[in-house]
Amino acid sequence: MVRPLTDRTASMAKLDAPLPPGFMDAIQQLVDTRNRQGGPDHKRIYARDLHEEAIAELIQHVEAGEQVLFLAPPSGKARKSLWLDEKLKAGVDRLANEHSVTRGAVVMTAFHSYLRRLGMLQRALAA
Repeated sequence: MVRPLTDRTASMAKLDAPLPPGFMDAIQQLVDTRNRQGGPDHKRIYARDLHEEAIAELIQHVEAGEQVLFLAPPSGKARKSLWLDEKLKAGVDRLANEHSVTRGAVVMTAFHSYLRRLGMLQRALAA
């Protein structure tokens, strides 16, 4: 039997972006760490939760007027499919259009900044 859609899964949109392989591994390590550290009332998180956190942080920084240097995504890398809230995907599209960059550049910049803030960037780049 198929589970009914939740409000969250009904409003998801797919976004494909080329990313260094170490980025996805680092995010999964963060997910695993958070889930291990959670207490008895901890709600399990998934990689998409952190993908959304990273992108939402970048959007907030840009909307606050901070200067952002968008990073070019790696060329020739396999694209990763990310499932995001439709509103966040629209935010990625808006940033890409306003700053004349690709959606991949927006995602790359968001993940780079997020992993750097959490102390995982060097490990992700070394992978």
